[in-house]
Amino acid sequence: MKIMEKFELKKILIPVMIITFSLGCILSGCSAAGEEAVSFADDVTEDYLTAINDGNFENFKKDLGEEMLQAMPEDEFIKFSSYLNDTIGDYVQDSKEVTASGVQKGMDVIVYQTDYTGEDEKVKVTIVISKNENGDYKISGSWFDSPKLREKNYQ
Repeated sequence: MKIMEKFELKKILIPVMIITFSLGCILSGCSAAGEEAVSFADDVTEDYLTAINDGNFENFKKDLGEEMLQAMPEDEFIKFSSYLNDTIGDYVQDSKEVTASGVQKGMDVIVYQTDYTGEDEKVKVTIVISKNENGDYKISGSWFDSPKLREKNYQ
């Protein structure tokens, strides 16, 4: 499957995944993400979003898990960061607020509402973290959602 097709599929699935995750937590009594996981996510998410603003691949990749690194090589990162910057502007530093957190299939999921300079509404940023084989937390997934991102296809 081409990267663009994967991204378009992800754009459609993001709202479905968020609803499914929320319902799953409610119905199954899913636990909240641990304090250590949320603290880690807060620190690395700020760096992660700033690196996207700056187009800085070295800072972007430093806290990524192996699968995420394979899914987002440098050329794809440059393309993706340009898409975000062109569509919703820059992330406003220190604007993120945790709106939800939980544990799903052994991974911690933290949902933030963030501000971007080119988006009138809040941008939802979902960060998934998990522990690697060394027991260190790493970012293993992320999703961005906003009205403008839903309007403009990633190409």
